[in-house]
Amino acid sequence: MRSELRLKDLKSTKSASKLMNVKVPDAVSRAIEKVARETGSSKTATVVALLNEGLDVLLQSTPEARGRRPARRRPRRRGRPPKR
Repeated sequence: MRSELRLKDLKSTKSASKLMNVKVPDAVSRAIEKVARETGSSKTATVVALLNEGLDVLLQSTPEARGRRPARRRPRRRGRPPKR
């Protein structure tokens, strides 16, 4: 959807998004509002861009995060099944 949006791409354009209720500290909320004001974009676009940039940093710092495998399943039990 907007996975390509980065901080450098922020503009005052609006696009469709889903509502997500997230609790953040006041300092973080004020910082997001400040960045949104300075870039002339919405708070939603700013948050999406910040999250995307954070994901980029994660993928660059931990290569195994790209190809995570699901947790190993327990091996099947051998022998007779339990009595019911």
